[in-house]
Amino acid sequence: AIEIFTRNSPRVYEDRLVEQLSEIAMRDALTHLPNRRYLESFLNYKFDEYKRFSNSFAVLFADIDDFRLFNNNYGHELGDKVLKAIAQTLKNSVRRNDLVGRWGGEEFVCIYSMDKTTDIAVLAEKFRTLVMHTEIYHEEKKLSVSISVGITVVQQDDTPSSILDRADKLMYQGKKLGKNSAIAG
Repeated sequence: AIEIFTRNSPRVYEDRLVEQLSEIAMRDALTHLPNRRYLESFLNYKFDEYKRFSNSFAVLFADIDDFRLFNNNYGHELGDKVLKAIAQTLKNSVRRNDLVGRWGGEEFVCIYSMDKTTDIAVLAEKFRTLVMHTEIYHEEKKLSVSISVGITVVQQDDTPSSILDRADKLMYQGKKLGKNSAIAG
């Protein structure tokens, strides 16, 4: 006896399924920005590029100030609206070769290709100002949201973990100084 097996489902279905699963695995469901997994992958790519071609880059770490209080006062639905609005603002502000994503909770990370490392303070301030001017309304009242930002440039002995940690510590320095700040280092 001979048995012959043939594909019963169309190939197009499989391709679309793979695309959908990839999108789910690499994108934040709420903001549609790249998620932590995607950011970590891109950061590893930037490190490979840095080691091979000495292409400098910066990592920016941002956290929405007092987001828990915001959620408690206005509810999680409005908190989600804030995250989406900030995500859209940040997405529209990065260049094609840069990447901004949601790290988790109310944290965002941006990875910038750098020509001049002196530009990092300007980038951090731009990021902070854009969020501060993001318009969010609740019951016809404009609400203000601020972030604290830390930004740093890759150094010779860095690892993905060390540069993220340094940017995170700079961001927390800004929070200790009164929030709504941008610290470069």
